[in-house]
Amino acid sequence: MAPKSKNSTTKAANSYRHPTASALMRPEVGTQAQFRKRMEPAKYRYDSSLDPSLSWDEGQAGREEGERLIREIMEADTLEGAKAAAAKLKAMSAPFLNWSGKAERTEFDVPTLPLFIHERLSTQAIIATLGGHKKGMEQLELFADPRHSITDQVLKAYEHRDKWVNRMILGDSLVVMNSLLHYEGMGGQVQMIYMDPPYGVKFGSNFQPFVRKRDVKHNDDDHMTYEPEMVQAYRDTWELGLHSYLTYMRDRLRLCKELLSPSGSIFVQISDENLHHFKELMDEIIGKDNFAGLISFQKTGGIEGKLLPPAVDYLLWYGRNKDQMKYRQLFINRSIGDTSLDRYDMLLLKNKSSRRLSKEEISTGIIPEGARRYQLAPLYSEGASLKLSEFTYEGKKYKPRADTHWKTTLEGLQRLADLNRIEVMGSVLRYRRFIDDFPVIPINDRWESTQTGTQRIYAVQTSPTVIQRCLLMTTDPGDLVLDPTCGSGTTAYVAEQWGRRWITTDVSRVPLALARQRLLTATFDYYDLKDEKAGPSGGFVYKRKQNKKGEEIGGIVPHITLKSIANNEPPAEEELVDRPEKTNSITRVTGPFVFEATIPTPMDWEAPAEKGDSGRIAVKVIDDRGNELLVVKDLKEAVP
Repeated sequence: MAPKSKNSTTKAANSYRHPTASALMRPEVGTQAQFRKRMEPAKYRYDSSLDPSLSWDEGQAGREEGERLIREIMEADTLEGAKAAAAKLKAMSAPFLNWSGKAERTEFDVPTLPLFIHERLSTQAIIATLGGHKKGMEQLELFADPRHSITDQVLKAYEHRDKWVNRMILGDSLVVMNSLLHYEGMGGQVQMIYMDPPYGVKFGSNFQPFVRKRDVKHNDDDHMTYEPEMVQAYRDTWELGLHSYLTYMRDRLRLCKELLSPSGSIFVQISDENLHHFKELMDEIIGKDNFAGLISFQKTGGIEGKLLPPAVDYLLWYGRNKDQMKYRQLFINRSIGDTSLDRYDMLLLKNKSSRRLSKEEISTGIIPEGARRYQLAPLYSEGASLKLSEFTYEGKKYKPRADTHWKTTLEGLQRLADLNRIEVMGSVLRYRRFIDDFPVIPINDRWESTQTGTQRIYAVQTSPTVIQRCLLMTTDPGDLVLDPTCGSGTTAYVAEQWGRRWITTDVSRVPLALARQRLLTATFDYYDLKDEKAGPSGGFVYKRKQNKKGEEIGGIVPHITLKSIANNEPPAEEELVDRPEKTNSITRVTGPFVFEATIPTPMDWEAPAEKGDSGRIAVKVIDDRGNELLVVKDLKEAVP
């Protein structure tokens, strides 16, 4: 149960912690000079691949692999071995997406930089400070500040584990993910990744250069930052247009795959402009066999144009391993206008008579008091039965067609009849399936009513409903969620709301400033925990509840079926993961989180030089969104 508030008239402020989770210690900013745990840049390689025509040009990377597989086929001892090698050879010759520079980019290096904590943030600590309730160590506890000495920070960083705290990180997503992989060993630990990358190569779709200026128009000088470095960054990053864009995304997807757990999912939000390219790209990197679905969701009411107004964006959904994916079915209530209601076109009135719904009743959903809406479903299943059975109903004998059989036993049919669940339609018997037998319907891959609305704080802000559905479908409370494209922080916001751990990162200070403010001022419902000591990872509490009308309003709903009635069994129950029990006397605020950044340390440019080298230095570069970063370079490369 949730902790009780002492004052029933004033809501207590509380937040979730994750006591069962931990992370490697990271050093605090200010200890860069003492930090000496240097790592070399990480090298990532792509699988060699032959082109569709199977050309055998001299020096081609895939030639040796192809010849090796051919030898395996010819020398295989078993048919299975030959088939396995042939399947690999066939996969190499499959069509693939190609672009300028792809064939030459068989590998790439990423600087392996440590992450330094710049700031510890806590809404609860701020409230306590203003109220004068917490001081000294109590206040530090609210900030989740372990107060490690500088010596411990330097010596124990990236070696000893500490309590988990959610994380907001400033830095290029490629460098940040590489740091998570190599400094912290987080490969295979992320349950869900949500990416909302630039939809295209126009700067208005990539970033927002000002905190208070949300509308960004392409090729409009007034909507571009006055910093010349940012202008140059945009030109450099998308120098080859779509070709540069695909290279940029391919590298990041490569690292995302490394971070995903075997049961994890990745969602990429994209428009129709480059949807087809992204599908081919993810088939290549994540694996086409791991494709889980294409979801369309409503983004606007439709913008008028010369042709069909675009009203949807898309989510490409892949699993790290489709056979092991974690999946929780989501449900929504039936509502007027749903096509699922069209089939429920019959009414059983209080006097036990039945009739069809009128057009007005269908359009308004208003039916006579005490009436129940239902549909007539078959009582037969395909396939002949060896035993011919007749069932007598209201003095008349019925039997299934020769190529069908009853869905239940004769005893089961009699139980259905006793409960007024059978109706004659023409010359056959039908089963009455009431609409309240299962008051919800599973969501599919078309999501409506998911518009962001007008209250956006960022140029490319996503509706929380979209991310919430992705998160609830593929994660459990306490699982780790990563967003390499923070933007306005919607993924972190939704993860915090539903008790998930989160890491979000962005290359620009503007979206992180907006996300930081959004999280610090957010309030959420307090969902009751099964185990307070375990925190959210112990799960939320779900109960079956009904209102005065007998309608199901709780987090557990019964699923009454023909089988459960005929066999006189209690109905199965479905857990609605988006309806946990909550304590209204508690206002939940964002838990403590830290602000981190990638900072090269002195050892990066004091490292011993290689033979023929003149040392390494840290140089200032402009990233793809125009921010200044320090990147370690060989001196001979940095200085012409």
